[in-house]
Amino acid sequence: MSIKFLHNLVPRNFLGHLLISYLILNCMPVQALDVVYPASTQKIINAQSTFFIGSVKKGASLKINGESVKIWNDSFFVQYVPLLTGLNTFELTETYKGKKKNLIYKISKSKPENSPPVELKFYPKEEGTYLYTKTLNNNSTVREKPSVASKRITELPKGTVLYLEGKKGSWYKLEEQTEREFWIHESNIETPKILNNRIYADVFTPIETSDKLYNYFKIPVTYPVMYELVQEDKNLSLTLYGVKNKNLPDSKIIKYTFEYDRPITGYDVIYEDEKLVLRRGKIADKVNPYRPLYGVRIFIDAGHGGSEKGAVGPSRVCEKDINLLIAKKIIKKLEKEGAIVSYSRIDDKNVPLYDRVNMAKENNAFISLSIHNNALPDGKNPYVTHGIETHYYNENAKELALTIKNNLVKDLNIKDNGIHNSSFVLTRASNPISVLIEAAYMINPSEYILLQTNDFQEKIADSVVKSLKEYMILLKK
Repeated sequence: MSIKFLHNLVPRNFLGHLLISYLILNCMPVQALDVVYPASTQKIINAQSTFFIGSVKKGASLKINGESVKIWNDSFFVQYVPLLTGLNTFELTETYKGKKKNLIYKISKSKPENSPPVELKFYPKEEGTYLYTKTLNNNSTVREKPSVASKRITELPKGTVLYLEGKKGSWYKLEEQTEREFWIHESNIETPKILNNRIYADVFTPIETSDKLYNYFKIPVTYPVMYELVQEDKNLSLTLYGVKNKNLPDSKIIKYTFEYDRPITGYDVIYEDEKLVLRRGKIADKVNPYRPLYGVRIFIDAGHGGSEKGAVGPSRVCEKDINLLIAKKIIKKLEKEGAIVSYSRIDDKNVPLYDRVNMAKENNAFISLSIHNNALPDGKNPYVTHGIETHYYNENAKELALTIKNNLVKDLNIKDNGIHNSSFVLTRASNPISVLIEAAYMINPSEYILLQTNDFQEKIADSVVKSLKEYMILLKK
């Protein structure tokens, strides 16, 4: 279902919002049995179970392999089914006024394969030479091991100079003077060149400055090198690799440590005018306990949009539309509190993931919230796994993620599904403080019904704004 928002055709007031909600959430009535998932009548699934979600004609009943299925409001159904190894056949029978409609689904559960691990051959560089390259892309990821499943160490900007020790498969090992391993995928670097010597970047005396939004620690360096920025409680450490300094002639690694007596908020590293710049967002020292969001820069991201539907509910309401309705309510309430609000979208359009992150940075947001509603993979039961979750990646966002989750659980009175340390594009930025909210589940029947109501969307927005107020006051203490 693709819905075009009519925000340019209706007034931005309560009646306008009601009209938009009606157009999105009240679609044409279902004329017959409509299965949303599985999307194909023949499928291979590598899991212990799956589920059928969809809708029937109003007033009809449904059976799957002769077992009656509960029909919820708006004539939709959500049915969890276990799978046996091999071919599983499911017959869905809709009955309406004595007439039946049948659909046959053939779902194969494959046998687990115990394949031996692939051994990646190591290709050493030639003795007495060096492999030199530069990163091709912004956000080029360096990992602990040659695998996308391995832990991220850092993300480097385009043009960062790297020296390589060798290669395993499609991964290059970086040559750094440390016992730790650093790996980068070949897609993120230029074709390596062979050099007869290695040049180390010169590092000079840092410069400290500040402005209205940030404190800056600027390190002059002759070319972009690999760096690692780590938060530990109220401390930050910034390590530069492949550098030299006249005051440290024997060291090729330089580490700077910063200790603070206040909670660490937004921070990041950028290259600017031949300097590596550590920026740390300032806490509003004059937070007004009666208007704690006044003047605070907040970025609101309505997840998905355009051709990216997100999760699709049993009656084909799209997550992207629910996300947008909630996000617009949050924006309106934040503006009323005096916050300086920016956003990724206020209509139904595609916005690339990294563009959303860049928008938040370009608007100097102090906090970034991405609004979503959840779904499940095969192997999970929608009646067991559901509720509210929040996601963060960096330590500076953990307290905000916890505050939002706790308030949503209390205010909405639905299941607590916890906070999660998750490496998502929209949580990885350490500046701004970045949290992704999964307010409820699109494929849990009770929550799906609630998500389509204006009252529940308002409660989500109220709870999020309340949480942001509490968080700002917490930072002040």
